[in-house]
Amino acid sequence: MALGELTVRQRDAVQRAVDLAREISGRCFAAYVGPLPEGRDSALARHAMIPDAETAVLIALDPQARTIHVVTGTEAAMSIYDRTCEMAVLTLKSSLQADDLVGGIRAAVTLLADHSRSPVVLNLDEPA
Repeated sequence: MALGELTVRQRDAVQRAVDLAREISGRCFAAYVGPLPEGRDSALARHAMIPDAETAVLIALDPQARTIHVVTGTEAAMSIYDRTCEMAVLTLKSSLQADDLVGGIRAAVTLLADHSRSPVVLNLDEPA
C-alpha cells in the first residue's frame, strides 16, 4: 500500500481499514494515493504488483488529476459488481468534498469488502 502524503496516523487508519476489509471478505485490499501518470493503466500496473492479484481489490486515487480507480482482480470481479465499484467511488468523492480523505477510503474499502463476501450456503447436501 502506497499512501503518498498522508501522515503516519492517517496511514495507520487506512491500514486498519484494509486489514478489516480482509477479515470481512477474505480478499486482499489495498489503497494507493499518489500520481497515476497513465491514469487507469497506472492503476492496473499498481494492482498487478499486489500479491495474489486475481483476488485483490485496489482503490487508487490521484489527487492531482482528481481521479479515482477501483481495480478488481478476475476472481474478485465475480463478486464485486461494477455498480458496487461506482458506489465506492461516489462514497470516496463525497468524503473528499468534505476534506476527509481517510474517512472516504475507509468507507469505500468497507463497502467493497461487505459486497465481496461469499454468499452463505445453507444446504450443501441437496441437489440444485
